[in-house]
Amino acid sequence: MNYINSRIEKLQNLLFKNEIAAALVQKPRNLFYYAGTSQPSNLWIPAEGKPILFTRRAHELTEQVSTIPTIVKVSTFKEMKNYLMELDLFPSSTTYIGAELDFIPYNLINKLKKDIEHENITNITNLIMKQRVQKEESEISKIRESTMLWKQSHEAILQNGGVNKTENEIAAIFEHEARINGGDGIVWFHRWDAALPGGGIVASGENAWVISGHAMTVTGVGLSQALPWGASKKILKTGDLVVVDYGVCKEGYHGDMARTYSVGKPSYKQKDLWNKLLDVHFQVIDEIRPGVTGAHLYHKALEIVKKMNLEDYFMGIKENRGAYLGHSIGLEIDEFPVIGPRATDPLLENTVITIEPKFMVPGLGSVMVEDDILITQKGHEILGDVGHELFEI
Repeated sequence: MNYINSRIEKLQNLLFKNEIAAALVQKPRNLFYYAGTSQPSNLWIPAEGKPILFTRRAHELTEQVSTIPTIVKVSTFKEMKNYLMELDLFPSSTTYIGAELDFIPYNLINKLKKDIEHENITNITNLIMKQRVQKEESEISKIRESTMLWKQSHEAILQNGGVNKTENEIAAIFEHEARINGGDGIVWFHRWDAALPGGGIVASGENAWVISGHAMTVTGVGLSQALPWGASKKILKTGDLVVVDYGVCKEGYHGDMARTYSVGKPSYKQKDLWNKLLDVHFQVIDEIRPGVTGAHLYHKALEIVKKMNLEDYFMGIKENRGAYLGHSIGLEIDEFPVIGPRATDPLLENTVITIEPKFMVPGLGSVMVEDDILITQKGHEILGDVGHELFEI
């Protein structure tokens, strides 16, 4: 696979520029990206020379599926070092070796340093994440497939959701449809403490203006304090607004979308709130093109909601509001960059970001819409094929 070789060469260039002698890749998402498989392995990528994949388990299977030419069966860091030493490929003690230090457990980092007798270990996560921002055509195609799964799950909710269903039943309808149509049944996070029940959120009525957990605003309350966000056992009743915010992963790549549903006919105020949300959503999307910053998109949204006098209910409620508008997606659902006030780097062509505005008005309801946006040479493309109405169930 030529794209694997190209990815490795790009990382090698980054290592060379940052004076890092070699990278040791262990995170499963990154192994898949650089080696074509997430089988348990340690991928050694020198700044100059050929990569070596050291398998910890499933060696024969890894040989069949990985495109790395040299695959060696080892079970410890010491064995890996000895192999490299015999070939005169191990860096000197004065050089730096890169590792994913924000992912590898502390004890394992210490074991790595001890076993390979090398103290100069530096974090390479930022280098990897910045490389992964721009997607290849094959990656974009996989994200498109995930958004199509989202559409199928959405249609299942329209057909089977409604009054007297529980939030948890709506979640099960969504997840079942995604799974039987090829979904992986899991979403992958970059953040170490992130988790979503089944990959998403269903929050209705008063549950949709409760803010629980982190890095989210419309969260729902969950089934228990063991995981206190997501769908609950609350029964949907006429007049409820229901937010469905789900990540769907297929063959490693994520779609991340949200729509809002009304149980029965929405009130005039609910419909008006939805229309205002769509106004924000599409005005921001109209700004997306290569070179624009995430900070610009965020401030554009704030500018619009201030004119609507809805700032206190945008991305949260009053003092409990999130300073973000979206994020990038790919092999993980929460990739760099976050679309917010600190996102000052220009967005690049072939990046896929989400735009996910929401209003949360206690007593009236919460509304949320989220789309996946591909940044193209001349502007942008909305991925997926789900309408933007306030759907009745």
